Amino acid sequence: MMKNFRKIAPILGVIVFALAFGFSVQAQVTTGNVRGMVTDPNGAIVPNAKATISKKSTNSSTTTQTSGSGQFEFANLLPGDDYSVTVEAANFKSLTLTDVKVQVGQVTDLATQLSLGAVGETVTVTAGGTELVDTTTSNLSKSFSARQVADLAQAGAGYSGVNNLALIAPNVTSSGGIGVGTGGSVGGQRPRNNNFMIDGVDNNDKAVTGPQSYVSPEEVAEFSLVANQFSAEFARNGGGQFITVTKTGTNEFHGTFHASVKNRYLNALDELQKLAGVTRNKADGDLFMPRYDSFRGGVNMGGPVFFPRWGEGGPSLWKLRDKLFFFTSYERLQSGSAVGSPGIVVPTFGGFSTLSALSGVSTTNLNVLKQFLLPLAPRKSTTLTVCSVNVVNGDCPVANLIPVDAGTVNIPSPNFFKQNHAVINLDYNQSTETQHHWRFLMTNGSDIDTAASLPIFFAPFPSKQRLFSYTVTHNFSPNVINETRLAFRRSSYSDPVPDFKFPGLDSFPNLELDDLGISLGPSGNAPQFGIENNYQVVDNVTWIRGKHSFKVGGDFRKQISPQHFVQRERGDYEYLSIDDYLRDFSPEFGERNVGSNTYYGDQKILYAFVQDDWRMRPNFTVNLGLNYSYQEVTKGVKRQITNAAASVPGLLVF
Repeated sequence: MMKNFRKIAPILGVIVFALAFGFSVQAQVTTGNVRGMVTDPNGAIVPNAKATISKKSTNSSTTTQTSGSGQFEFANLLPGDDYSVTVEAANFKSLTLTDVKVQVGQVTDLATQLSLGAVGETVTVTAGGTELVDTTTSNLSKSFSARQVADLAQAGAGYSGVNNLALIAPNVTSSGGIGVGTGGSVGGQRPRNNNFMIDGVDNNDKAVTGPQSYVSPEEVAEFSLVANQFSAEFARNGGGQFITVTKTGTNEFHGTFHASVKNRYLNALDELQKLAGVTRNKADGDLFMPRYDSFRGGVNMGGPVFFPRWGEGGPSLWKLRDKLFFFTSYERLQSGSAVGSPGIVVPTFGGFSTLSALSGVSTTNLNVLKQFLLPLAPRKSTTLTVCSVNVVNGDCPVANLIPVDAGTVNIPSPNFFKQNHAVINLDYNQSTETQHHWRFLMTNGSDIDTAASLPIFFAPFPSKQRLFSYTVTHNFSPNVINETRLAFRRSSYSDPVPDFKFPGLDSFPNLELDDLGISLGPSGNAPQFGIENNYQVVDNVTWIRGKHSFKVGGDFRKQISPQHFVQRERGDYEYLSIDDYLRDFSPEFGERNVGSNTYYGDQKILYAFVQDDWRMRPNFTVNLGLNYSYQEVTKGVKRQITNAAASVPGLLVF
């Protein structure tokens, strides 16, 4: 079976590559390259030298020969700094470079000058993890190692935590004043022009842009930002390329545990709270520190995979050493708060008695107000004005204006967020020519929509994300390397309307009461939901020939994305005064959408490229490339042609 699969794997890559372009298929980068030019002590080129790159943590290696121009290159290497490169040639000492660093989407150039000597003699040089300026490409980039990500990304442990590392990279500023989005402004572009990827899989939110699936900082092997001046394979967008690669297992078991706790008892009062008279103890006064609790914790582990086997001595564990590795992680995010509202004007008990005694008041409207406008103001601090008689259009004579006792109340507004997140990664080194990588990320979030004025209308806001990918890389020869990726990503969220009834209406509207300063009703964004299923096929071929490094690739996506959001679907009505509302006068502003529908963002997307990095001289490289991108008009937009049925010639034409 395994022998047959070794024969099939290369063919599979070619078939998928052909299909990707057959379906009219921007490369998604998860690897880096190591390159060098072998010379003798006088700087002359040494052709036909043997170059071997080894990864210590998995005990894997790949060998190639230098070209006639003395160059060698290793492509599609997973990021890390535990690589070593050995160069051997007749009549020269072997040269071993240790601590060679591989970065996502970048080429690491090595100085490989051999010394004269006998076979068997070795010179060992530490290449080190020093970050050097890449002089072989016009790309502007910044990479962060796993340790840097874990140490620096904690302040923003939510969806933007890892991506916010871009803000400390050159050529990046905060997004203030130039548009919304995530990750800051890269190269002067709008943040919405940024592109996000996880393990080579598209991670862009189709509805509002920005990243969609969450990745914990503890799970990141490397985060890389590629700024402007892209090569052709990055030409999907004009902003920054935010590339996240998750961790893999090694031959040794390794794991970590992390936890962070914040709450009102541990946090110090800031200066603004002190000036406002806020205290840490409720017994000291009314202005005590409100509830705030935050927890982030998890565990992860990676290592080799063990399998049971039966031998003559009975059962034992057999480890696929140097072959099969795993990495798994679980993290819990949780926060809760109870912040008081900025102050809502509410009638006192006596004020409601005054309202109930008015003539011409709608009993339905008054009962709805009594039901949801709680608690009542405990004491009078302000006065509302209503009319003692039933008048038309609110034109009440001054003599008939009467006061209504009211006061300001602070209603506690509870808020919470809970999230469970897990990752399972598998890596299989089938041979020195073929490697397989499986990635699975799962996130379940439970939030609350707090956009309503009154907490009684707050509603749960659940969301789920799933991401799965399979990648196979195969070296057809030391100079021809193919990478194929199949991926599926799904995201869903729902913002429902609480099950409250307004007598006589099919749904509870939003009632803006200007003199009270509130909106009576659920969040104006509800109801809404969104689902996105993203199917992705990627194939990249690298061909190293002489001084040229050719790369051609395609990325085909099929998206199925039903969404629902209709502005003012339940009705939005603004009243200048509570008196107008109670008497059911026409509102100052009133609007409701007629009917509702589901919008389908289904579409096919294609990115394809070809590029050549031509190293004409050791200190002069030409980057040539061509990129093609296509996004199909969405299914929902295509359906707009059906609006023609409502056209009225000479009056309104769709």
